[in-house]
Parts: sequence; structure tokens; C-alpha cells
Amino acid sequence: MGRVPGVGRTRQKLSNLIWERRLDISTRGLAPVDHPDAAHYATTSYASIDRTLRRLELQRSDVFVDIGSGKGRVLCCAARYPIRRVIGVDLSEEFNNEARANAKRARGLRTPIDVNTTAADEFDYSQCTVYYFFSPFGAETMHKVLAKIHSDRGAHPVRMAYANPSHPEAFSEQSWLEQYDLWERDERRHEHAVAFYRTRN
Repeated sequence: MGRVPGVGRTRQKLSNLIWERRLDISTRGLAPVDHPDAAHYATTSYASIDRTLRRLELQRSDVFVDIGSGKGRVLCCAARYPIRRVIGVDLSEEFNNEARANAKRARGLRTPIDVNTTAADEFDYSQCTVYYFFSPFGAETMHKVLAKIHSDRGAHPVRMAYANPSHPEAFSEQSWLEQYDLWERDERRHEHAVAFYRTRN
């Protein structure tokens, strides 16, 4: 029997609503971002975020950063893990204020969340070990951000998840990174493709 069109999307919306109520946060919606190389604000499903975080194998010593963190959905999910720190980086103070409010009232968090209003290619990543991108901007900015991460990280290894990877060439051109997994978009399991990278040995 074939899948009924729209049933999967309806189930996903219901699941997202349940997650929002469980966490007591509000992160839904679409919104433009006032920057020439930025993507519009959108969210990925809680199920996709959960699978991605598990694949990143977060450890107690990790500092997790969501670049283009918006209203804080991924931040709140990551902060449910007992890690060192969770950081959001976003240009929009409006989104960041919503992210801070969500982090303040979210249930079940085990790690503090710090939200920063700054350009992604200007943030100090020297303490960060795990990175999450949900297609936040174009290739030009992505190249700049990866160069800044490489400059800041020193000798410590990093891991990255690039969801909805619209500019994979920006990553493949980094000789210091290697791709160790790729999930193709799949209606049943993966709402978006996700590419995983880590420091090359």
C-alpha cells in the first residue's frame, strides 16, 4: 500500500507541536532575515534534530554551537544533554530575544544556553567542539565562517552537522575536514539531508 500524500507532513506537524508543549517553548514560523547572504528563518523537525544530535555523540566536555540559531529550537534540544555549554550565534536580536526567553522557560535542560548577537564570521569559536548549521547562509559567508572556525580552534578536534546542505563545496574545499557520514533526504526518516564532518586526522 502506498503512502497517503500529506499524512507524513501532518504527523510531523503534530509531533512538533507535542515537542513544543513538552519543552514549553515556541519556535515555529517562517521569517525573512535582513542580511544579503542569509537564508530566511525556518525550522527543522524535532525528530530530525534528535537524530542529528545523537549522531554527533555529544560528550560532557563538548561545547555545542548552533550557527544561525534563530528562536532556539536546536539550542533547547542540545541543552537537554549534559554537556559543558550550548551557544547560539545569530545576527537577529529579535530572534535572539525569543531564543533567550525559550531557554529561560524550557523544561528539562541540563546545560546552560548562551545566545550571542553577532555575525557568524566574527564570533570567537576557540572553545567550541561541536557545530550545527541548518543552511543559514550562502557559500561566501560559509567559507568565511569555516575559515574563522579553523583559525580559532587551535589543535582541538571538532565535529559538525550541516543540515539541508545547500553549499557542500564550502566544506569539501576544507582540507582540514573530512565527511564521515551523509544522510540523504528521506520522507520517512530524514526531513532534510544532513552531512557530518570532523577534523581530519
